Amino acid sequence: MTLPGVSKLRKGGIASDVVVRGYQSRDLNVLVDGERIYGACPNHMDPPSFHVDFAQVDRVEVAKGPFDVKNQGSLGGVVNIVTRRPEPGVHATANVAAGAWGYVNPSVTGSWAGESFSALAGYSFRRSTAFTDGDGRRFTELTNYRADAVDSEAFRAGTAWGRIGFVPAKDHAVTFSYTRQDTSHTYYPYLQMDAVYDDSDRFGLTWEATPSAVVTAAKLSAYYTQVDHWMTDQYRTSSTTAARGWSMGTDAFSRTLGGRLEATAWGVTAGVEAYRRYWDTTTYLAGMQYTPQASLPGATTDVVGLFAERSFRLGETVILDAGLRWDHASASVDGEKASTDLTWAYHGTRATEQADALAGGSLRARWQAAEGLEVSLGAGTAARIPEPQERWFSLKRMGTDWVGNPDLEPSRNTALDLSASLRAGRLYVSASAFVNEVADYVVLAEVGKVNSVPGVMNPKARTYENVDARLAGGEATAAVTLTGRLFFSGTVSYVRGTQTPRPELGILSENVAEMPPVTGRASLRWDNGRFWGEAEGVFAAAQTHVDTDLLESSTPGWGIANLRAGIAFGDVGLNVGVENLFGRLYSEHLSYQRDPFRSGVKIPEPGRNVFVNLSYRY
Repeated sequence: MTLPGVSKLRKGGIASDVVVRGYQSRDLNVLVDGERIYGACPNHMDPPSFHVDFAQVDRVEVAKGPFDVKNQGSLGGVVNIVTRRPEPGVHATANVAAGAWGYVNPSVTGSWAGESFSALAGYSFRRSTAFTDGDGRRFTELTNYRADAVDSEAFRAGTAWGRIGFVPAKDHAVTFSYTRQDTSHTYYPYLQMDAVYDDSDRFGLTWEATPSAVVTAAKLSAYYTQVDHWMTDQYRTSSTTAARGWSMGTDAFSRTLGGRLEATAWGVTAGVEAYRRYWDTTTYLAGMQYTPQASLPGATTDVVGLFAERSFRLGETVILDAGLRWDHASASVDGEKASTDLTWAYHGTRATEQADALAGGSLRARWQAAEGLEVSLGAGTAARIPEPQERWFSLKRMGTDWVGNPDLEPSRNTALDLSASLRAGRLYVSASAFVNEVADYVVLAEVGKVNSVPGVMNPKARTYENVDARLAGGEATAAVTLTGRLFFSGTVSYVRGTQTPRPELGILSENVAEMPPVTGRASLRWDNGRFWGEAEGVFAAAQTHVDTDLLESSTPGWGIANLRAGIAFGDVGLNVGVENLFGRLYSEHLSYQRDPFRSGVKIPEPGRNVFVNLSYRY
């Protein structure tokens, strides 16, 4: 993650969560070509970014803060993964990447584009065994993997994709895309279960036009995405004596059907977004005699939102960007599947549906203060509806039950963001500072039983509650052209998350959980257009601001060194490198709390990792 303020939460060898300024998973919008795909695991085993392959990606767009009005739920920002489009003419690309721990990743893409028709197709395969940390221990040795699973394959994924476009009339274009991903045998030592399979499908249809001199642009998009997921502990020692070969398992399925219509006229871009999200999971526990539990009983969320945005020029040097959004959201569960015993026992409600109306907007002034110097000040507010598992999850288990909270309020982030950038000769510098006041931020908490219910035997449960929180920090970037071939760049970022305790709910800590510490990087690159080499240092400070309510532990600071080099021979490119050159043993802080099936193990980062990538482009 080279962009300041962007980090990851590692759960295993792949499928890390994206974290932006301390916001992750439920508090971010992570989209693929502007389309929503939601993982099926209630523990975010498979985040949205997992369901797109590296070889598909053209670029990643990151917008920080609550300033996005086009997509519901951009509480902390939006990450949009843009996939490749066909280029004019005939093209083909082949890549083979290999690295430590048996990692191999071949991929191939072919495309053709003419004036009225285009097509693109590709395939990628990835696999690896478990990586070792700086002490030479496989991550499968750090938790309860069975002896026959320690040296086994840690993940396997195959992805195929295609895109077809045509021009039905002048100034009109239609595109259809489809992606199929099959993954199997994926280890997640951060959790108590692993993925036996985790398969996804993404369908997209887009129409774009420039209808008239008044309506200068119009776009209609529709999509359908689904994820089918089966996870168990069959690779763990907890399954050794289980009658079915596993002692816990969850069968999960999610699908999303959505679309968007937007148009630009008289400088105003306005539109409507609508989608339906469906999520169903069934959990089986040996301790409960494998009785099926509808842990997410057909949870359905319907959202319809309206948005508009426009830029205004105020004088010669100031531009004002303004946006508004309004959403209506309704959420419910399948009454035939749902049991409300746990919500009645711990929250005193049997509610199976909720409705929310949410408004948001943003203003940002961009001032060209001098040649090469731009200053920006933004204010914005955005809200997101509670996730289905936060409201509707329901699971009886030994010791402590797990239950959603139907009465959760939507979280709202109101923020100020100040930034400046300077480009002068060979120097580029940018810096930003932000303050986010988040009302009704959703956190994990324990709650005691308030009503006696037959069959609910535990005295307490893990659940979700609202608190008021503040996330504040800053980022800085610098780049210097030292000579015509030598370049220096560096970044640093910081975020501090605090919350208002609620002693009546047992929320005593003033620290928001899973906040990244001060992080940064510095690199020196030499490049003559054909050969290049780069030395990079990455560091993080200690994190002592931890959530003691969740028994979150501090992490020490660390620093590592990376080396990379490459050469181009016409259409052939060869890149090599080594990450964590000195084999440092370290863990990033974002690796602790992900109930209800967390293992409690902090996953270290890989030790010395040597890799090579060979590519050919026609």
